[in-house]
This record gives sequence, structure tokens and C-alpha cells, in this order.
Amino acid sequence: MALVRCWREYDLHKLSVSIGRVLLWPFPDSVYLRLGYRAYFGTWPDYRHPRSFNEHIHEYMLRCRDPMLRIPADKIESRHYIAQRVGADVLVPLLGVWNRPEDVPLSALPRPLVLKPTAASGQVLIVRAEDELDEDEVRDRMRCWLRRCYSHVNREWCYRGVPRRLMAETLLSDDGGGPPPDYKAYVIGGKVRFLQVDRGRFDQHTRNVYDPQWNPLPARWTLQKHEPDLCPACLPRMIELAETLAEPFEFLRVDFYVIGRQLYIGELTNYPGAGFERFIPSEYAWEIGKFWRGRPRSGDH
Repeated sequence: MALVRCWREYDLHKLSVSIGRVLLWPFPDSVYLRLGYRAYFGTWPDYRHPRSFNEHIHEYMLRCRDPMLRIPADKIESRHYIAQRVGADVLVPLLGVWNRPEDVPLSALPRPLVLKPTAASGQVLIVRAEDELDEDEVRDRMRCWLRRCYSHVNREWCYRGVPRRLMAETLLSDDGGGPPPDYKAYVIGGKVRFLQVDRGRFDQHTRNVYDPQWNPLPARWTLQKHEPDLCPACLPRMIELAETLAEPFEFLRVDFYVIGRQLYIGELTNYPGAGFERFIPSEYAWEIGKFWRGRPRSGDH
């Protein structure tokens, strides 16, 4: 029952965010985020003196215009950045990059694979060996990906001007052939402050959160929890890589997969959940917010 409740909570979360996007679409970025924050969290944010983790994310979205932020927003550029900074051996195998849906050789690509746009978040199409594809339908879906300017969805500045392309990567699987756990390291002020482990991302999505010593945090992060995760043997390496990649950034989330003894880096993220993920209890967002060492501008947003 807990998993069913979690699934429903997550669906309601996504529905409420989607409705909010439509209703707030005409407003400028600062008003959009303020009203969205009030609607979702039940309080007004203070972007002049941010204290909660969510306030810091929104303030960061509104303030920081460092061109470096476009690297995590572009999945191809982020691959180049990862390879240059920590080595290409941690990259998920890339099958191709294309500018147009018509150029993607769907029938010739080795399966299993993942198709995704290079300048978006949460948009993926998994293709397994046994899947029968309607290629016209898949190409229509890819056209929709390319038409959508993701900087407008949640006012995430980093996507503005980023080329919109298509890419395919090898689908990683666990020992049972399913999606592997997704490890995400949050680097704030140069250090990993907490990590999350997502399971069942395409079914009944659950999530645990841990401190850097792998002690469970006394909070949930939007979703219901699952059974405790074993501490990965590569945790020190995971933390080292995350902090190395995040060094030029005020904040960065680094996503990992562990397949056997191989550690992979999936993506880099500037604004997780566009600042609309929720700590439960909500007071814990203030505990995490204490780690932020930003450079707020003097004027109000």
C-alpha cells in the first residue's frame, strides 16, 4: 500500500506542477517562480535572503548567468566536459547524435537503447530488443522534443540558446535486466551534502536519501522511501568525481549508475526539479539550505 500511495503522490505532484505551469505561463520568471512556490509549498519564498534549499535553487535560477551553466544543460557538451575533467571511461556508451528525427537510423541502432533530446530533462524513450517500433510515431515524438524550448517550461535559464538535438545511448541494466538504481550526488559549496537513490523510475518510483557517510537522512525527498540501500563500494569514488565536476559551479547534481564494478555518470543537473522537489518534513529543506554559499545580488527579484 505504501508503494501505491507513493505512486499516487508522485502523479499528483506532477499534475499540480503541470497545471501550475499553464496557469502561470503569462508571468515573468520571478513572478512565475514566486507564485509557483506559494502554490506548491504553501508559503511565500524570500529570494533576497534565501534559507531553504528550494529558495536557493530558485534564487540561483533567477540570478546566475554564468555561461558554464549551459554545459550541464547540453547533454553532449556535458559528456565532453566529463571526459576532459575526469575521463571518458565513466560515460555511458553513445550510439549517435542527430539534428533531425529523419536522420536517426532507428532500425539500425543496436538495442537496447535510450533515445532522448539533448536539451531537456525527463524526456526519454526506452527501446528494448523485443520492442516493435512504429517509426513514424517515434519520429513524431522526437519532433515534439525538438520543438519544445525547455527554458520556457520552468524558466530554467541554462537551456536558453542550447542547441536542440537528438541522441541515443546504450540502455544500462541491472542483473535482472531492469533499470539500475539511480544515484544522485548533490554538491553544494564544493562538497557532497546528500545523495539520493531512486528505484522503479518507470514503474512505482521510490527514493531514499543519505548523508555522505551513507546514514539515512531523517526526511523524505518528494517520494516514499524503499528498503535501505547497501552502501556502494564505489561511494568514495562517486563523491570524489562529483566534487571534481562541481568545482567550477556554485551548485551541481551529478547522476551515477553502478553496473557491476563499473561506475557511470549519467547526467549533470543545475536545477533539480526546477526547485519544486519537496523535503518531508519541510523544515529539513532549511537544514540543507545552510550549506549553500551563493553570491546573491543586491536587488530584489
